[in-house]
Amino acid sequence: MSTKYKFQEVRSQIILDLLPAYPTQLSDYKTSSRLGEAIFGSPLPHPNSVLDLFVKCKVSFALPFAYYRTCVAGDPASLNTNAKETVLPTNIVKAALRGQARLKEEQVKLAKKLAMQDCKAWVCLKQMPSSCLPVFNWILPETTTREGILEKGDFTKSRYCSQCSRTFAQGLSDAQKDTWDNLPSYFGLSSWEKSADQTF
Repeated sequence: MSTKYKFQEVRSQIILDLLPAYPTQLSDYKTSSRLGEAIFGSPLPHPNSVLDLFVKCKVSFALPFAYYRTCVAGDPASLNTNAKETVLPTNIVKAALRGQARLKEEQVKLAKKLAMQDCKAWVCLKQMPSSCLPVFNWILPETTTREGILEKGDFTKSRYCSQCSRTFAQGLSDAQKDTWDNLPSYFGLSSWEKSADQTF
């Protein structure tokens, strides 16, 4: 509405309210108390609906994270929520599916890298690679969850030595930073910096 009727002040205020929930920096993502759809209150809109709205209203800065939220929610092509199908336009679906494939590719790459590493302290030598499955499932669980690589927390299995645990944590941290930095490109969007310039 604010875009249609050129209520720039109203749009600017809405954008300011959205900024904490759709961050453009990884540090803001990690410290925000309300991310994504939570900013809209109850009942929560589906990520697909939010993404569609942001595309239509040209809320450029929020698009990378909005796409990400749609991807971790499930199948962007067609999701059934509250007995009402939320279907995205074809061009958005294609971008979301391409990005979802890239995100999954990064998860698989990270899972293999960490699961198959050698224990530098030789403490875990008897366990690896025979017991690498817990590490692999930590990054890429067998069951479907509404989490992506950015939501993964520290690996807490006590069977591994402290040095390996630190390696796991560092590997995850590096992968999360790379994923965040490249997130816009996964969906064919402008860089974070260019998107931020178009905030208002």
